[in-house]
Amino acid sequence: MSKRYDKILKEILKDVVDTLITRVIGLKIVKSTAIETKLQITNEREADFILRVELEDGSISLLHIEFQATNYSKMVYRELRYWVYLTEVHGIAPLQYVFYIGNEPITMKDSLSTKTTTHKYNLIDMRDVDCEKFLYSDKPEEVIISILCNYQKKGVKIFIREILERLNELVPEETLRGKYIRQVEVLSQLRDLQGEVSKEAEAMALVYDLERDIRFRQGCEQGMTKGIEQGMIKGKQEGLLEGEQRGQLKGLLEGKREGLLAGIELGLELKYGLIGVALMDKVRVLPTVDKLDEFKNLIRKAASLDELKDFLGKNV
Repeated sequence: MSKRYDKILKEILKDVVDTLITRVIGLKIVKSTAIETKLQITNEREADFILRVELEDGSISLLHIEFQATNYSKMVYRELRYWVYLTEVHGIAPLQYVFYIGNEPITMKDSLSTKTTTHKYNLIDMRDVDCEKFLYSDKPEEVIISILCNYQKKGVKIFIREILERLNELVPEETLRGKYIRQVEVLSQLRDLQGEVSKEAEAMALVYDLERDIRFRQGCEQGMTKGIEQGMIKGKQEGLLEGEQRGQLKGLLEGKREGLLAGIELGLELKYGLIGVALMDKVRVLPTVDKLDEFKNLIRKAASLDELKDFLGKNV
């Protein structure tokens, strides 16, 4: 899993960690406090989530939670290193849980036993968790996590439609609902269901209309205005050498380019989140204003991020 995708995944899952602890792990927590996740072991590693929690019986515990999308053959050794470090630093032996969210059968070992050392962590396959634990929640952050769970008794089409219908009911505001639907799409890639999610969202008319978003329009206008002002100043300066009219025309073109870049960046963020914004390095080297305009229009029409990547691959 790439670091960029890992970051996006962690951003989505951070809102449901407490729910996973109570509904899947089964711990009753009174209070939880996040702890620094960067660990100075031999080489610096960053854990997904480390929480100091107060349980219902008044006891204090340390929870170390990881999300794993692929089978990592040395996971038990990684967990042991975390256990030793956290126990030494905090004086509390952590409870360790790894949530496997991949699509292949689990091959990772959850325990280690040698003549001198034994260690075990808790390995949870999200495909074994009943989707109804999250699907009928009143919190959209919890509804989206159901895409990772066991839906076999429902059938894939009915299941996806239920997720989208719940989000539609819970989140009437279009922009925010679009954010949650994008998150479902990101997570659905882990289950090879992105195509089905996109089709159902489109069939239910839940596809986000970028052109109607007032922030997108304002971003384009503000970027255009600022770019033209800067371009005109620069154009007048260059006009001393090449003729003021040509310099001003150059300034207008630069202004239009800046406006399009501002609108494109905001459009990518609104429709695809951080994974979309990551394309801006390539967008900025598109050779002409016409290509930028074409790309901006494609953002609105594209059914997936792959279409945008294909366009950039052909034109950059």
